[in-house]
Amino acid sequence: MEIDDFKAFVRTIPSVKDDVVSGRYTWQQLYEFYVLYGENDKMWDPYKKPQMDLSGILDIVKNVDLNALSKSFDGIQKILDLVSGFVVKDDQKPQQKQWYDD
Repeated sequence: MEIDDFKAFVRTIPSVKDDVVSGRYTWQQLYEFYVLYGENDKMWDPYKKPQMDLSGILDIVKNVDLNALSKSFDGIQKILDLVSGFVVKDDQKPQQKQWYDD
């Protein structure tokens, strides 16, 4: 049965559920598309992209140049220190004495 094939196919790409929940498609629309064009159509390609798992994240972290990252953070810190210096100077304006301050 085609409906069982569709259900099995959709289980292999669970991210399609997000588009149904968001209202982009209905299950009926997706089923009709599946029946007309099959599971190898390019419409399904975005859903078939490999999901990022822990090993993929670890590979990204391993390839990060920590020295360059540290230099970037140092530069950001210097900019923040400079900006905070301007802000602190503006906050230290002398206040006028009120009649009850004596």
